[in-house]
Amino acid sequence: MFEQLDQLKIYKSGGTVITEHRGRVINSTDVSEKYEIFDIVKYFKERIDEIEKSFTIDKYFLTIKGGKQTLDLVSEEVEIAGKKFQKTFHMQNSTDRSRRLSFNTGLYSVDDKYVIISAVNRISLHKAHVKGVTKAAEDASNGISAETFDEQIASLNELVGHRVAFSKIRGVILGDDEKVPQIAHKRFDTFVASLRSASRAEITREDYNRYKFPRQRSEYVKEIKSVDDFFIDAFDVIMCYLRAFGGQETHVIKNESERIMKITQWSVRNDALAMLGI
Repeated sequence: MFEQLDQLKIYKSGGTVITEHRGRVINSTDVSEKYEIFDIVKYFKERIDEIEKSFTIDKYFLTIKGGKQTLDLVSEEVEIAGKKFQKTFHMQNSTDRSRRLSFNTGLYSVDDKYVIISAVNRISLHKAHVKGVTKAAEDASNGISAETFDEQIASLNELVGHRVAFSKIRGVILGDDEKVPQIAHKRFDTFVASLRSASRAEITREDYNRYKFPRQRSEYVKEIKSVDDFFIDAFDVIMCYLRAFGGQETHVIKNESERIMKITQWSVRNDALAMLGI
């Protein structure tokens, strides 16, 4: 990996950023005066050194293509609710203005092939290549330690076994606005499609047969009647929701991870309070 990185050169010639790899130009992009060259080779190497103080890197995936550079470092495996995850560090840079500089840590689902970047994860960066990006990058990745993933793992474990009503999840995803944004309907429809195909979700065939909504778009359904409602394991809610965002940019995954985690935790907390009569 270091041999590949050492053959990557990025420099500015006039108003153009040039990217070279293995001695040939692989990208040229015109930029404004505000653009700041970022030493991604130095950054990747420093983050690797810092990460290896607390984690063993089992494998890596380095991609240098055109004006994009991506590095994923995969560490030890953990199990949550019978599903295997690997602790993962994701770094991304671009010299063609197509991507922001980003650094995130998350749990990679071995079975479902996507990363969960949790709201409890405070080590995060998503920064445009303008003046100040180098300092922002250094500040954002400080604090990596053996405990980096502990809070995220604990939060997911705490949701396992808690059951939340399908109607409640729908209500929070769609919101209370009189006119629900189309993006909210799309999120929920995608969640439903993922839920129907989930292998682990403990939902009976009777639930599916009774509930007719998955055959319709959510914008045409005004409410879920109690007779058509059913319960889902809180952990499955998160897994099914995020499956739809596999392969997307990490800042999108992070935003959606935060969204569904908060929704699910809120639902579980409200159910617990209701049982106590509060």
